[in-house]
Amino acid sequence: MASAPISVGIAGLGRSGWNIHAAALEAHEGYRVAAVADPVLERRDEARARFGCTAYEEPRDLFADPAVELVVVATPSHTHAPLAAQALEAHKQVVVEKPMAQDLDELDLAIAAARRTERVLTCYQPYRFHADFLALREVIASGRLGRVVLVKHTRNNFVRRSDWQMLRRFGGGELSNNGPHSLDQALLLLGEGPVEVCADLQHTIGGGDAEDHVKLLLKANGMVVDIEISHCCALPQPEWMVFGTAGALCSTPAGFRVRCFDPAGLPTPVVDEGPAAGRRYQRPEELPWREEELHPAQGRPPALRFYDGLLQTLRAGAPLEVTAQSVRRQIEIIERARRLAGLP
Repeated sequence: MASAPISVGIAGLGRSGWNIHAAALEAHEGYRVAAVADPVLERRDEARARFGCTAYEEPRDLFADPAVELVVVATPSHTHAPLAAQALEAHKQVVVEKPMAQDLDELDLAIAAARRTERVLTCYQPYRFHADFLALREVIASGRLGRVVLVKHTRNNFVRRSDWQMLRRFGGGELSNNGPHSLDQALLLLGEGPVEVCADLQHTIGGGDAEDHVKLLLKANGMVVDIEISHCCALPQPEWMVFGTAGALCSTPAGFRVRCFDPAGLPTPVVDEGPAAGRRYQRPEELPWREEELHPAQGRPPALRFYDGLLQTLRAGAPLEVTAQSVRRQIEIIERARRLAGLP
C-alpha cells in the first residue's frame, strides 16, 4: 500500500548508521526499520531489542531480504559504492552515506546499476537542509549583498583524531569525511557549469596517514568559495563569511550578522588621475549602511527533512532532491583535489 511505512534495512550500525539514520527513521512516521546488518553481535542484539527487526551479520543477506524496500548503506567509506551497487542489483532503493564513492569509476558503476534496475540511488546530504544554510542562500538570492565575490566556509577545531577515519586505505581523511557536506553546499551556491579547483591537503596532528587539514578554492560563474576543514585550528573561526559588492554576511553564535547598503542612487566612483589632494588616499565616503541580526528558526531537523523528500519520491513520484549526478560533481572535485595535492 502506498500509505504503508517504507521498510528499511540499515547496513552498518556505527555512528552514522545508529546515531543518525536509525534515530531519524525511528522518529519518522513514514519509515520503519525492518532489518539491519553489522558484524558486531552486540550491535545486532541492540537493534533487535530496539526495533524488533531482523538482524544479519552480512550486508548481502540484508539485500536479499524481501521485506526490505529501502537500504541505507552506512558502512565504512571505502565500501559505500560497491555495496550500493549490490543493493541496487537486488532491486532495492538505496541511500548511501557520504562519501558516495571513492572515485568516479565506482560511482559510475553504481549509477549504471540504478539505471539498469530502475531504482532510486541517492546520497545522504542533510546539510543543504540546515536552517542556517537556507537563510544564507536567501540572503544571497535577495541581492542585498550585491554581486557575491567570495564565500568563506570553515569547519575547524583542534582534534588529534586516531580512528579508522584517519586511514587512507579505509577511505578516511577530512576531504571524504566532512568534505562532501561542504562541497554539496558550495556547489549549490556556485551553480551549474565547470568549476576551477585549487587544493591543499595535509596530514598534521592526527594519527594514521589521511589528511586532517583541507583547503579548497572553488571558482565558477564569477564566484569563489573558500572551504577550510581543519583539525589543527586552535582558535574558533566564523563558519560562514560572504563578501559582496554591496555588503557582507558573517556567522555569529546565534545566526548571522548582515551589513549592507543600497547602491541605487549613489554616484559611480570616479578615478582622479592626478596627485592626491593633501597626500591622502581613499577619502572617506559616507555610505548608507544598515545592519541586521538574523536568527534562523531551526524547525524540522535536517535528517527528517532529507527523509521527507525521499518519502515523496518513493511514494508520490516527486523529483529526487539529492541526485547521484549532482553528487558526481562533488566526487569529481574530490578526485581532482587529490591529484592536485599529489595523492594517488
